[in-house]
This record gives sequence, C-alpha cells and structure tokens, in this order.
Amino acid sequence: MGKVDKIEVARNILHNAARMNMNKEIILKISQKVDQYIVEHFNKNSSQKEGK
Repeated sequence: MGKVDKIEVARNILHNAARMNMNKEIILKISQKVDQYIVEHFNKNSSQKEGK
C-alpha cells in the first residue's frame, strides 16, 4: 500500500471516528498517524525533487 493510500485510509478512519463520537484520545492517535503519513510522504517527495 502506497503512502497516498495510507493517508486516504487513515483520513477516512479519522472521519468515521469523529462522526461516531469516539473517545478523544483515540481520535488524537488516529490524527497523529495521519500526520505521520503526510510528513513521510512530503519528505519522500522533497528528497526526490532535490535529487533531480
């Protein structure tokens, strides 16, 4: 599964958790995971652009 797919899946899980009024700690952990995937994706793309 690619980074973009992971971001999309995690974002959907976060959205569903918020709609279901899940525990705020769980929502925070999911949100942090989405942030982690976004940073990894950004860093990978930045390093690829610098290498060109």
